[in-house]
Amino acid sequence: MAAGQKVAAGQIRTVVFDMDGVLCVYDFQARLAHMARSTGVAAETIDAAIFRSGFDGLADQGRFDADDYLREFNDRIGAPISRADWLAARAASMRPDRDMLTLARRLGQRQQTAMLTNNGPVLREGLAEVFPEALALFGPRAFFSCAFGCGKEDTAVFAALLARLEAVPGETLFIDDSADYVANAHEAGLVAHHFTGIAGLRARLRQLDLAS
Repeated sequence: MAAGQKVAAGQIRTVVFDMDGVLCVYDFQARLAHMARSTGVAAETIDAAIFRSGFDGLADQGRFDADDYLREFNDRIGAPISRADWLAARAASMRPDRDMLTLARRLGQRQQTAMLTNNGPVLREGLAEVFPEALALFGPRAFFSCAFGCGKEDTAVFAALLARLEAVPGETLFIDDSADYVANAHEAGLVAHHFTGIAGLRARLRQLDLAS
């Protein structure tokens, strides 16, 4: 559904939430700092070797399983980090947004709800340890890009998601804090909302006649 196309009230049957920046507040610098303390490697070195190099993005696209990812991670920074420390660093970077989780829970009483995040296999396997609220809320509908072989940079991920949800594009609302990902969801035919805060989302939900 193209940007700007009108959506009839009551049309939405499925609502999909991004994770970082929507369901939780995400602090990337806190994550780097925690990894630096765990490994003794400077945060700038970790950032360059793992994130700015594109390696972590490949994991988001499903190029590694969890063991291979951690092995390569350790090789790239030249120091070991355990699964537990990696997950602890991720948890340290996330603060659940209680108001958003409540909103999602209420929507789930009337609509099918799901989560789609660009993230890799270690977090996918460790979601219960890092963000148990999301797992409790969405269960098997907590989807990770690595399971689809592509991220939200690729419109194909939305087609794969809809197939798993047995959902129709024009009846699916996608909520993300990335304008680029929102544009890609629009291109894939979904109704999409650029999340900049809960007040704006509530206003959009009222337009769509959705419980909030």
